[in-house]
Amino acid sequence: MDLSIQTQEAFDGFMAVITDLTALAGDLARIERVKADAASQKQHQILNACIQDEQAYLLKLRGFEQHRIRQMKVLGWDGLTFRQVLEKADPDQKEQLTPLFTALEQRLRHLTQAKDAADQIIRVRVHELEKLIALQGGSGYDSGGKVDLNAPSHSKMKDRYV
Repeated sequence: MDLSIQTQEAFDGFMAVITDLTALAGDLARIERVKADAASQKQHQILNACIQDEQAYLLKLRGFEQHRIRQMKVLGWDGLTFRQVLEKADPDQKEQLTPLFTALEQRLRHLTQAKDAADQIIRVRVHELEKLIALQGGSGYDSGGKVDLNAPSHSKMKDRYV
């Protein structure tokens, strides 16, 4: 196979995988928003479904990443960051890649924001559960709302069957 044809196929494959990664990041951000909403409304079944969906998307992500790495190796971009790829790419490739990298960067930023929001809400829910357990005879808490391992024994959970 002609080297330029192989290179063009690798470049086309690389652009396709960047497009797929961008779409996947958008899907994951959507799931994170649904997860945050479900956690804030205490809808545990929806939260569980989101977690299962995330696991499936993470498997897809691994496949995309393997494909991206293979294409970058063929293109001679093995181990480069996207910024370094743009520096090394020829002007035509750079023109095609710049909007793809920009879109991916924006989607990843939205994903990070959505994940941070979901994590914060989930941490609040976990704290509420810890307080509820403490009120029902579980672990004691100090004045800062942290679990107090030195709380009197009568306020800690017991290891017994009821």
